[in-house]
Amino acid sequence: MSGNPDSLGISVTYSELVTIDQEDIILIIDVDSAVSLCSEGVANKSTNPVDVLTLWFNKLLRAYMNESVCCVRALREMCKWFTIESQTDSKVHSGHIKLMSMVHAFAFEFRDHLLKAGERLVHVLAYFVFLMIDFCLESDRSHHQIVADLQLATLCLLKDTSTKSTKVHPRLVLLMQKIMEIADIEGTRIGDLQLSVKTSETIAHMCLHFMSNCHADPKDEMPDWLRETVLHLCEMVMSYLDSTLNKGTPNAPAAKLKELVVVIRTYLLMLHHILKKGVGHVDDDVAACLMDLIMCEQTRLPYYSDIKQQQLISTYVRPLVIDILELVYSSQKCQDYLISSTLGTPESDYFYVCIDFLNAVSADNADVLPSTCRTLQKIFEYMFKDAKNFVNGERFNLVLDAFGSLLYLVGNIELHRYFCTGIFQQDIVTSQVCADILMLSFRLKEANKCWTDHAIEQAIAFWHKCNNSYAMFSTNPSQLLVQRFLRYFHSLGKHKLPVISLQNFRHLSAVAKTDVHVGMKILKRLEIISSSAPTKVELYYEMVALQELLVQHDQIDCSHWFQRTSEMAKKLLSIDKSIAYADAYFKLLARGNKSTKILILRGLTPNIGCTNWHRQKFLDSCKVSDDAQLRAFSARHAIDPLFRDLLDKSGTMLDGSINLSKSSYIRHGDHKCPGYSLKRKRSGLASKEILRGIYEASLQLCKCSTDFDAADWDLHKKVMDNLSRIVP
Repeated sequence: MSGNPDSLGISVTYSELVTIDQEDIILIIDVDSAVSLCSEGVANKSTNPVDVLTLWFNKLLRAYMNESVCCVRALREMCKWFTIESQTDSKVHSGHIKLMSMVHAFAFEFRDHLLKAGERLVHVLAYFVFLMIDFCLESDRSHHQIVADLQLATLCLLKDTSTKSTKVHPRLVLLMQKIMEIADIEGTRIGDLQLSVKTSETIAHMCLHFMSNCHADPKDEMPDWLRETVLHLCEMVMSYLDSTLNKGTPNAPAAKLKELVVVIRTYLLMLHHILKKGVGHVDDDVAACLMDLIMCEQTRLPYYSDIKQQQLISTYVRPLVIDILELVYSSQKCQDYLISSTLGTPESDYFYVCIDFLNAVSADNADVLPSTCRTLQKIFEYMFKDAKNFVNGERFNLVLDAFGSLLYLVGNIELHRYFCTGIFQQDIVTSQVCADILMLSFRLKEANKCWTDHAIEQAIAFWHKCNNSYAMFSTNPSQLLVQRFLRYFHSLGKHKLPVISLQNFRHLSAVAKTDVHVGMKILKRLEIISSSAPTKVELYYEMVALQELLVQHDQIDCSHWFQRTSEMAKKLLSIDKSIAYADAYFKLLARGNKSTKILILRGLTPNIGCTNWHRQKFLDSCKVSDDAQLRAFSARHAIDPLFRDLLDKSGTMLDGSINLSKSSYIRHGDHKCPGYSLKRKRSGLASKEILRGIYEASLQLCKCSTDFDAADWDLHKKVMDNLSRIVP
């Protein structure tokens, strides 16, 4: 018989419904009428919601499920009835415990029926179960076992039904949110680690299934169910780290600590498996959550002073955090969050996470995206916004290793150009760091036999051109770095020294090694042209150049030359504009023997207001010498107070009083050499010098004529034609 009054004219009251046998229910009242009858009773408070729910799970649902009747509406109404119950009675009583036992028995006995009925029914039932569990978790734990049993049975049911799903229904997001709330409460507030982990594992399992079977465009935003899961897993890890290892001190007994860290690892593994599947574009919230986890101090070994804690973190946590970073580093949102963090609170230190980011890029075989290249540049600028990392040996080595390896591994031309350009910056710290990074990448290529002869020749040509762009005796710090590269590639290519001449001075000063034979040739040439004060500009500059070269050959004894040319030198040093000569002369004199120094000191005219650094430095070394004669002869020479301060500080160690801000070491304004030190135009050279230059250049030309192209041979013919016109 039906419960519909319009069908057979028979109506059933709630009290009659309670007394009907299970086998007869389907014959007397249909499911919708039974639901309406109970809803009316709950609404007018004539029946207790717990009693109604108990009736359904004890008898009514069983009767309808046996006949394969759809019970989705009934379960939805049950969720409403229990919500009314939870709002009117906040304490768990025996009726609630009895209800949970019946729900657990029903889910166990009708498992096959539920799976056959489909995922919609299972999802609604699961939502009802987690509503009850959420209510029960707020009270004491005397009923904990029945809650755990019911929860595990429901999770198993959800996992099994999800394996048959081919699409994600919107209702699933609400269900997953409720389940994740339960996992959060159980893990961090109730302390039931394993139940919390199993709950999250079920959600992760469902996500992985949907990611494999519900193919979405990777360019689309993350679906809500995936987004919520990623956020949940990140928050669970962060919550456990904060509650377990806050401030480096465990908030749990030593015996329990490993279990807690293993739980953290389990959550990280879930997150890693999901991210490895590919999550598409992430929004700001997900990016922030992922990067907060990656940047978390508790995932780093220096955070802990206890060795056992460090071992636990290094074994169970750290490797997975690095793996996760390698999966998400290319996300523009994640990169933006990292960069915005570095621009935030000055007190925060993001050095180590930046190193991790660099290593993640190096570990990826994919090409570096332009956006990632820009991020890498911003990271470099953050690391050297001042000189703190530059003067910290441990950190500086980490930077060199990370950027040097990155530059070698990724082969990105834009990144390479960035560091090449950095060499010529006014910021001398930046230029030095860029040079060190480039050199490390070059040596890595050399160690792995990546240099070809052609590439070496191209590098030599490039750095040679850069070196020649400086004035003859430039003091620009970046030239020292350029010469460093030219010297490296010259040696790598096993090139011979160029001919000793004024035209080759820049090249020689870069590549000439300490060599007695070469040093004697330089000294011999210097003795020839130093018989008297130079009357020609080119001889003056050649004298300066030869002295500069001899400074590098400290095994050559120049005492005879100093003695023979002391009067000539005295005349040149008295000329205010002979700065280049004074620089070279006193640099060379500084390594002379005692008798030579005394000879020069005796004839050296006191120069009040002298601003030549190398002269002042030479005089200072004599004033503090152990030799009484040197001190006596230098006593009549005063040192400018400004130089005195610089000389006193040059040997001090860095301490907290040293200003490491960028403004303290940046060079303001471009370097400009004075006009008189610039290379003289070739048209002003004497004919003999032109002829000698042609001869020396022809020797070099013989070595590279095999590389001539048609245009080069045409130019060669024109040169020969011009020379043939002056043959006697």
